[in-house]
Amino acid sequence: MKILVAADISPNSIAIVDFLKVWLKGTQVQAQMTILHITEPELDYAESAPSHETAPNSISREELKELFHPLESLCELNYVITNEEFGDSILKRSQNVDMIVMGRRKRDQLQEMLLGSLSQFILHRVTCPLLIVPEPDRPNAQATVANAETPVISVEALARLKVLICVAKADGILNESEKVQLRSSARVFARGMMWDHLLDESIDLSAELAQIITPVEQELTYYTAYRLIAAKAEPHPSEKNIIEQIKDTFNLDAATIEQLHELVNQSYTIQGDRTIQPIKDVQQRAEVIDQKILYGAIATAVLGGFPSPLMSTYTESVALDIQFALISEVGGLWGYTDLESQSLFEGIVGSLGFVSAWLTAIDIAKLLPNLGTNLGASDAFMATWAIGKTMNAYCESDRKLSPLAMRQMFKQARKEGEAIYRKNEWAIVEQQNTHKLQIKKLTEDLRARKLALDVYKRLVRQQLFSIQR
Repeated sequence: MKILVAADISPNSIAIVDFLKVWLKGTQVQAQMTILHITEPELDYAESAPSHETAPNSISREELKELFHPLESLCELNYVITNEEFGDSILKRSQNVDMIVMGRRKRDQLQEMLLGSLSQFILHRVTCPLLIVPEPDRPNAQATVANAETPVISVEALARLKVLICVAKADGILNESEKVQLRSSARVFARGMMWDHLLDESIDLSAELAQIITPVEQELTYYTAYRLIAAKAEPHPSEKNIIEQIKDTFNLDAATIEQLHELVNQSYTIQGDRTIQPIKDVQQRAEVIDQKILYGAIATAVLGGFPSPLMSTYTESVALDIQFALISEVGGLWGYTDLESQSLFEGIVGSLGFVSAWLTAIDIAKLLPNLGTNLGASDAFMATWAIGKTMNAYCESDRKLSPLAMRQMFKQARKEGEAIYRKNEWAIVEQQNTHKLQIKKLTEDLRARKLALDVYKRLVRQQLFSIQR
């Protein structure tokens, strides 16, 4: 019997596993089971965030295998992860199976009308039997979480995430980009950890701060919290109060605070080489721009691949410099010398607040070995590639491309960049191995205040681009 199971990481999927375990043992059906996970729309720099209500929680193949591990001895399991449309992806595969199993979230009538239901969509279109496992009641779901395996991240790291949730909710408005980016951070938890529960629960900020005792985690907590509010034109007073409470609780010294502020505040101000000469020959210009985009994408992938969130605090700032410089340098090669990199950056990728939240998500993901490292490197490569390609198209249109068209092109170029990254991942890893020790030493010198920030950024860029050419 061929069974298709639609799964994410939620109480629904836990309930599905529990049901199938009992059902398979009782019926002794010889089953071939395909576990289909449909990833949420790309959690990258994007023009809009998917609905928190409708998008499944995205997880890796390893996490999916961990979730369905209890069924391995009872049937043959095959895992499929795709980013196709939710309903269409299930219907397309329903032609080749004997039964579909999926969960259903509990909603009131108004939510059902406004948000729709994936299970209802499938029910009215599918031609094979459909088994719907309802979402467990909230008390049972919470008990499942409480009895689940210990999170793979530390108590301090979990406390840091809760502090960031406090920051995001401080102004009383948890917007979609904040929801999605913080939710993506929850992928680092072990099976059974409920994001909805974590987001909705009442958080005691003082108690969570008391759990964060190591200097590195304290510094990271302050930095990420400050980065989240600094991207706003005018932070809410409640957000400022939380920042002050974090600083006072950890008793961070003034020099560290100043360095972290400088790191954030200078992240979006870099301009490229203003002396760059335009190239009129179409083919030559295209070749030079392609080379710049590739070198920039590799350089940011090296910086994004550092496994330590603390190191990434500093290397991310250089990666942003490279992306901003790429915008102005591509424009310069077309003969446009009056471009504002920050406004174009936001036009291409969306708000700085969205970018800040996404960088925070990647930092938290790095607490899980390999996942965050690979995520940081690939995401940096794809984002830089797409920024360069979109900027080139903007110039080619004589600067008439609208922000909406640029963001659509950005998303399309990211997919192209992803394919290129996968083909050349081994070469990028070699570049990481070549540069990581020197960049680590420069970062340690910066943290020890042996280097000024602008000198650090210049030396890291020189290190990255010296061998590329």
